[in-house]
Amino acid sequence: MLNKIAITFNLKKSGAKDDSFAEYDEIETIDALEKELKFFAHSIVRIEQTPDIIKNLIKEKPDFVFNIAEGINSGRARESQVPAVLESLNIPYSGSDPIALGIALDKYLTNIILKYAGVPVPFAFIIKDKGTLPCYKNIFRNKKKFIVKPRWEGSSKGIFSDSVVCDFEKLKEKFFYIVSKYKQPALVEEFLQKDEITVGVCGNAEPVILGMMRLSQANGKGLFLYCQENKRDWQAKVKYESKNSIPKKIQKIIKENAIKAFTALELRDVARMDFRLDKNNIPHVIDVNPLPGLSPIYSDLPILCKLENKNYSYLIKKIMSETLKRNRLA
Repeated sequence: MLNKIAITFNLKKSGAKDDSFAEYDEIETIDALEKELKFFAHSIVRIEQTPDIIKNLIKEKPDFVFNIAEGINSGRARESQVPAVLESLNIPYSGSDPIALGIALDKYLTNIILKYAGVPVPFAFIIKDKGTLPCYKNIFRNKKKFIVKPRWEGSSKGIFSDSVVCDFEKLKEKFFYIVSKYKQPALVEEFLQKDEITVGVCGNAEPVILGMMRLSQANGKGLFLYCQENKRDWQAKVKYESKNSIPKKIQKIIKENAIKAFTALELRDVARMDFRLDKNNIPHVIDVNPLPGLSPIYSDLPILCKLENKNYSYLIKKIMSETLKRNRLA
C-alpha cells in the first residue's frame, strides 16, 4: 500500500444559477472517492485547488495524487493547471498530462487531430469575431443544421435546447451569446441528428472499452440533445440504455474509433467519449473528456459501468490499477 494519496479537486459552489460551475464536483463525489481510495493507501487527504495548492501539496507530501480538478477561471488550459503543478513538484498523478488535457478541452483542435488520425468527426469551424459572420450565410443550404457551442468548455456548458440552429439569424444570435457569456470563440459543428452514444475507455499500452450506452429523450419524443436543461433534470428527461440497444456493427465501429481517438490524443488511464450517428449511421466523435465525471450518482461513466454490471468500486479500482502500473507504483 501507499502511505498517502491526495485527491485534488474543485468543489461546486452552492447557489450558482447558471452553468459556471457545472464541471466542478459535489462533496458527495469526494466522499465516494475517498472511500474507494482507502483500499490503496494508509491515509487519504483532500486538497482543493486554491491559491494555496502548492503549499498544501508540499506540506502533505502525498505519494500519489488522484486528480479530478477541472481548473480555475475560463482559459482553455485550465484542466492542465493542477497536473502541471504536480509535474513541477515531481508527484505522480492519475490521468492525462497537461498537453493532452489542454488539447482535449479545445473542441476545435480535437476535431482537427482526430480527423487527421482517420477518426470520423463532424464538419466544424470556429467564428472568432463578428466581422467574419457574413461568410457563413450559405451554410444552411440543403436544410443542414448546426450546433453552436463554446470552443473550450466541458459538461455541456454553453449548450442549451436552442443551441441547434437552422438559419443565419439564429447562428448570429448564438455566436453573440457565446462570445459575450463565455469570452471565447464559437464552435459551429454540423449537427448529426441520430443516436448519441457515450463510451468509456481505460488503460495505457493496451486501452480497453469499459462500456457504452445510448442516450435519448426519456419520453421518447423529439430530437435528443444532451444539453444543460436535460442534465439538470436527468432522472426525468434522459433515458440511459445499455449497449444491447446499439446494433453490434455500430458497437464495433465505436470501439475501434474510441481506442483510435484515445491513442491519437495520447490520453492516459481513463477517458469518456461522446459519439453521434449521421444519417448513414456512421458514428462521429463529438467530444472527448479525459477528466470524466466520477459522481457515483449522476456521472455518465459510472452509469454506463453500472449498465455493464460493473459497480463504482470496480471502476475506481480499474482506473487506479492502470495509473499505478503506469507510474510504476503497483
